[in-house]
Amino acid sequence: MASLPHSIPVLLSALSPRMLSIAGRYADGTVLWMAPAKAIDTHIAPRIHAAASAADRPPPRIVAGLPIVVHDDITEARAAVAATSISYTGMPNYQRILDIGGASTPADAAIVGDEASVRAQLRSLVDAGTTDFWAAIVPAGPDPVSSRKRTRELLRDLATTPAP
Repeated sequence: MASLPHSIPVLLSALSPRMLSIAGRYADGTVLWMAPAKAIDTHIAPRIHAAASAADRPPPRIVAGLPIVVHDDITEARAAVAATSISYTGMPNYQRILDIGGASTPADAAIVGDEASVRAQLRSLVDAGTTDFWAAIVPAGPDPVSSRKRTRELLRDLATTPAP
């Protein structure tokens, strides 16, 4: 088998304690979906870091995937997320991680608000242990093009601005 020109990180989708242990021991990290900052801080990060440490592996990556909407009307933004995430509402694995994170629904877990609020919410993900953010942009309101544009502009700014 030919060798690759560089290593390829392997990230495992993991929410349960057993899968987080496997991800910490054998993979380069985990990719999450619908895990709020509180769940990352209290459930995800401690377990995956302990498993990686016990296996003498480097600190794992934690990729947080969440819906994101930059919009001034939070109720309208959450309604847009709710309309796009109906399929996750009845799934037990997602409901467990939402419950751990203090969210009742995917719309409650979403990153929504104006630019300052969204920046603060993303900061809380980083503070909880997130190393990467997977943004699922959801347009909202009577002008969904503008909402999507505002979200993309904020994400672009965050991606190109060095962290303090």
